[in-house]
Amino acid sequence: MIGNIVSEDARVTKSNDRDPWLGGEAEKKPDATKPKDTTGPEPEETPVAEEVDAATGSPTDEKGAASEAPSEFVPTEVPDRDPSRGEETYYGGRSGSATGFTRQSEAKYVASEPKLYVAPNSEDDDQEEQSGFPEVPENTHRLFIAIEIPRKLKRDFADLAKSFRPREFERVRWIEEEAMHLTLKFLGDTPADQVHDIKKALERTAESTGKFTIKIGRTGCFPSFRDPRICWVGVSGELRRLEQLQGRVEGGMVALGLDEDDRDFKAHITVGRTRPGIRGRFAEDIGVSWQHAPLHTTGQSVLVNAITLYRSFLNDKDDTEYQQLANFELG
Repeated sequence: MIGNIVSEDARVTKSNDRDPWLGGEAEKKPDATKPKDTTGPEPEETPVAEEVDAATGSPTDEKGAASEAPSEFVPTEVPDRDPSRGEETYYGGRSGSATGFTRQSEAKYVASEPKLYVAPNSEDDDQEEQSGFPEVPENTHRLFIAIEIPRKLKRDFADLAKSFRPREFERVRWIEEEAMHLTLKFLGDTPADQVHDIKKALERTAESTGKFTIKIGRTGCFPSFRDPRICWVGVSGELRRLEQLQGRVEGGMVALGLDEDDRDFKAHITVGRTRPGIRGRFAEDIGVSWQHAPLHTTGQSVLVNAITLYRSFLNDKDDTEYQQLANFELG
């Protein structure tokens, strides 16, 4: 109410006249001792201007003293969010405090030492790149069949690691450029006397398959960005043709008596693997960095015109090397 006098127009509803909490007078009950006059109409009550205290806005009594009234409800002010802080994830904090939106960082959320954890074998894991090269039985070769990737793209994939912070970079075992490829089938330890038959089967597969084009996709992780174990680059484009080629390679190897792969084919190029024992927040930081890594070759076309048989082995320095045993051009 404004001013010292409340006019009749200020009384908007009838409930205001009855409710002293809203500034009106309480409804007066008729005096039971006086007889009720029923001979004529009820006299109309003349509204009386009500004086209010200028300081508090409360109605005053006859002596001019402000009557008691409840204090006005004041809602709690919620501070506006500072746009300069960006769209950060909420991780807790007291309401209205400066720490309501806190960026996760290694200084606050990472333990002093990583928790050692031996993970079970993942069904999405590439077997030819296991940490710690297993001992190959005598008279066998560790083989896999793959599609070669242009060197320019390999160099771009390797440069993605430069966007990592030093601590995160050290938690990943990065694949050498020469070892990057798109695996079609991992054969594992294979008797050396079967290599000739494998080459013949791949030659027939290549002759019955035409050339096609795939495109570089985006970065991804197995099994997920929150728990990355393998950092890879995906592909798009003529994926149906790629799946048909992989199916023919699989069928040719099974016909030779080699083990059938019951896993779904997921076309990707492995670029890095988290080191053993890197789990929890350590691994999650890697997944976030890899998800936002600046991949500039997304959408670039790659002509698939050949399939290659590789052998992996340890050299004199105990480093893994890849030897190309055969290359078959698609028909």
